Amino acid sequence: MKKNVFFIINCSIIFLTMLTLLFLCCSWEDFLDTENEQVIPAHKELTSVETLQSVTAGLYTQPWYYFHKRRFVYLGDARANNFCYTNTETNEYNAQASMNEDKESTSIQYGWSSLYNVITQADYIINDYAPYCVEQTVCTQEDANVCLGEARFMRSYNYWWLVEWFGDIEMRTKPTSTPVYTAYRTDRKVIYDEVIIPDAEAATKLLPIQPYNGEVGRSTKKAAYALLARVCLTRAQYETAGSSEARAFYQKAYDAAKYVMDNKGALGIKLYNTYDEIWQAKNNKTNTEFLWVVSHSSDASLNPNPKNPNRLHLYWAPRLTDRAGITTSGDSWEYPKESVLLMPTYYFLKLWKDWDIRYEVLFQEEFYENNRRGSYTWEQGMADNYNAVPELVGKTVDNDDVVLCFTKEAVTTEQKVAAANEGICLVGCNDTYDVGAVNAQGGCRIRSDIKTKYEAFPRFRKYRIWDRDPNGTILLQAANGNVGFADAPVMRYAEMPLIAAEAKIGLGDQAGAAQIINSEIRNARVVKPGHDLSEAQVTASDMTVEWILEERARELCGEWLRWFDLKRTGNLVNYIRQHNPAWDGNDVVDEHNNLWPIPTTFLDKLQNAEEFGQNPGYDPYVRSN
Repeated sequence: MKKNVFFIINCSIIFLTMLTLLFLCCSWEDFLDTENEQVIPAHKELTSVETLQSVTAGLYTQPWYYFHKRRFVYLGDARANNFCYTNTETNEYNAQASMNEDKESTSIQYGWSSLYNVITQADYIINDYAPYCVEQTVCTQEDANVCLGEARFMRSYNYWWLVEWFGDIEMRTKPTSTPVYTAYRTDRKVIYDEVIIPDAEAATKLLPIQPYNGEVGRSTKKAAYALLARVCLTRAQYETAGSSEARAFYQKAYDAAKYVMDNKGALGIKLYNTYDEIWQAKNNKTNTEFLWVVSHSSDASLNPNPKNPNRLHLYWAPRLTDRAGITTSGDSWEYPKESVLLMPTYYFLKLWKDWDIRYEVLFQEEFYENNRRGSYTWEQGMADNYNAVPELVGKTVDNDDVVLCFTKEAVTTEQKVAAANEGICLVGCNDTYDVGAVNAQGGCRIRSDIKTKYEAFPRFRKYRIWDRDPNGTILLQAANGNVGFADAPVMRYAEMPLIAAEAKIGLGDQAGAAQIINSEIRNARVVKPGHDLSEAQVTASDMTVEWILEERARELCGEWLRWFDLKRTGNLVNYIRQHNPAWDGNDVVDEHNNLWPIPTTFLDKLQNAEEFGQNPGYDPYVRSN
């Protein structure tokens, strides 16, 4: 069985030793709050290549905590224009909370501290541990290079995230031996040019094609090229459009993405014949289109937090349990526990064309009866939840037959009656969204006159844990539990042609962009049977950044990139206001929201907090003690 990246941590004696030696080598990040302490060992513990690899594997512990919890799904997707928060819970994710209060959000605090902790560990590996191990002949330079490649990859990735979230921040590339309680901002372009891009470039040369020791979740050469493409594309936003400086970054982004596209075989990438295969549960653990994943193991002891692994399957479903006889039971893999966190916006649902099979792969509209009694008979109270037609009451549905259908299409009363006569409650987008008040940009609010207004929408199934095959793969420990162990893709092949096409647009080559899209994205595997490939193909005149954003919405939805995409292209504020009025409806964002606020938990511990300052647009920092 393949090991995940945490196997080496959990099975190595050094891990326990490192926990006891935490913070013996101090740095300014010591006072950053985090749920998961960084691992900083002493030199005497670095006695073999395995111990150096254990330290390096520790870099991935923090990302493991990013990509299975709601906080980063929320920050990456709900605060954009594809999905809106369902508003079914009263907590920090409530979309109606004041944006200024985000500086107190534990999600923001956690992101800040955990990202910096990875950088601290990377700094130690790059400047201290790897050179020390080579000098002491603990390992060869070749062994050290793999660790250096992983450290530089992770430092680049985490600085990219920090800079895009927080703007000009502290740049540290070397650890310190004593705590430092001052911090100074560095221009974000300098951080890109001196750390983020050089680190990604170094990683492309240092990292192997296969992950170290076969441990899924560790960075590799294909991930490094993908990261280089992403950060160079992002860096171009900070230069004047059309300038030689911007063109240089677009060219670097294109070259890196094109390298991945041209060297699929050599990099271990193989494209599936159908789009559905990308997301089938049976392919999750050996996916040949994932470039970098956060791995989760079915053996809970191999995960950093054994009781809290992957929960992504929970967050995108409407409320189904206890609706129309549907139940979450010990043997029902169809309906695992639901969090009911995110629902698609009306704008997003209307992005999909009839020919596009990706919608059918990624969204489920029909839901099946699984009542233990063997059937379900519609009662008036349940029908009223959906403003159903009277004909539905008294109709009976057998197990495994469709009982609910939430569709992206508008439906008529006649269609509802026809469905009701079959025992199906049909809910159209016109029942859930206020389609009579769609704005010029294609957005509208959620209706308030349906009891289940946040609970009747198509289920997003990109992170499905089962393929409706009783003998197939199940990526969940118990049907009625929270604990899933699917791997979460952080980088995927489809991002590369999308980056290459956007870079071509930035370089003024719209025809080249169209050719990339037609060959790599809009090819036969995304076309529904009965439709022609020509319906999906694009021309040079289609190639605008706005079109790319629409295609990235369709292709990369739910992959934590939407907020970054809108910010990178200068569309964050307008797109949220126009496409996602369901979020609040009162223009809750403005230009200052292109950056997140600096957490006060960090500023409170700085001696020069007033000098470091809060980001523009948020309440100025005032020391509380």
